[in-house]
Amino acid sequence: RIPEIVYEKITKINRIYLNPSNCRPAPGVIEAIKNADCIIVGPGSLYTNVIPNLLVNGVAKAIKESSAIKVYISNIMTEPGQTDNYSVSDHLNAIIEHCGKGIVDYCIYDTGEIIPEMIKKYNMEGQEIVEQNIDKVKGITFLQRNLSTISDGCIRHDPELVAESIIELICDDLKYQDKQNDPQFLMLNNKLREDKRINKIKKQMAKDAKKNKKTNKDKHKKNSKFSNKYSDRIQSIKQADEMIKLKEQKMR
Repeated sequence: RIPEIVYEKITKINRIYLNPSNCRPAPGVIEAIKNADCIIVGPGSLYTNVIPNLLVNGVAKAIKESSAIKVYISNIMTEPGQTDNYSVSDHLNAIIEHCGKGIVDYCIYDTGEIIPEMIKKYNMEGQEIVEQNIDKVKGITFLQRNLSTISDGCIRHDPELVAESIIELICDDLKYQDKQNDPQFLMLNNKLREDKRINKIKKQMAKDAKKNKKTNKDKHKKNSKFSNKYSDRIQSIKQADEMIKLKEQKMR
């Protein structure tokens, strides 16, 4: 009912909380956080998905104490009744206000170009592109990446592009630690290169398929135009040919 209350009271969300407040994390969650090399937060509904998970007892504390790289994937579009007019900074500040500093080291946000028609569709539903304002947050490294894609008529994060951005970040961190010969670096770096190669092939195949489709469509159009214009004449020629064949058969 959060969006409903927000619109009813014409106000922004000040704070959310869990009730009961003593809920515990699922078995294995804290151990997974402690053993992680990289912790990814988001994307998801800020107040009804992302923050509630961080408010579970022990989760935020475990993330802060972890030596893992902590990455927040910012939402592409705002959410009615939750993040109206929110910028990237507003999303991060909401997380910090609820959980304290140390939850996020890096923030990856989308700078890809989205088709205006799609944005207009979302605008009609009360959603806008998350403003790329990053000046209101300190102590976090921001990375601009092209993350958006159109899937089933909706603006979505491209999972391959998100994964690629995260792997690049981990590889850069390992390079910084002078661990280019580390098995983890070699594995991730090879995967990154292979994925880029495969994606390049996929893009080229899609481009070629689109080109072939257009060529075939143009051919079909030409044939259709010719057929429509000369259909009567073609039909009369066929009839004449059949008459000639019939006469020849009678003469035999």
